[in-house]
Amino acid sequence: MEIIMKKEYSWKLDYSVTVGEVYTKFYEGLKARKILANKCGKCNRVYVPPRPFCDICFIEPLEWIEVDPKGIVQTYTITYQKFENLPNPPYITAVIRINGSATSLIHFIGEIQHEKPSELPEKIKIGMSVEPVWADEREGDILDIKYFRAAK
Repeated sequence: MEIIMKKEYSWKLDYSVTVGEVYTKFYEGLKARKILANKCGKCNRVYVPPRPFCDICFIEPLEWIEVDPKGIVQTYTITYQKFENLPNPPYITAVIRINGSATSLIHFIGEIQHEKPSELPEKIKIGMSVEPVWADEREGDILDIKYFRAAK
């Protein structure tokens, strides 16, 4: 009889980070149900999430603008496995480009109606328009957007 070893591991990370001036302003906007972007004064690239410097011109984008919160799904993944501190499966995580932005953010997609998990790939499409669903209680965090849903 062959003995098969089993090892259990746990990975718990408690940490805090200083988000800096740029993300502080972005998170304050989310708390107020606004998506704020910064814009490069030289090449006019718009950044959501904002950046401390333009990745083309290498200058600080000083102009802040409120952008239309709708976006486009660029790619996505459907998770069927339970992971600690994440939603119960199945759930969808997508790369979303907010309209007019040169960059993208990652967030959950919600309100996708399905009878069984195998239907989900038919219900979401690359290129679909999405809009944020705001949390009732916001505290200045990316999760002030509960998730994005298909735009109405």
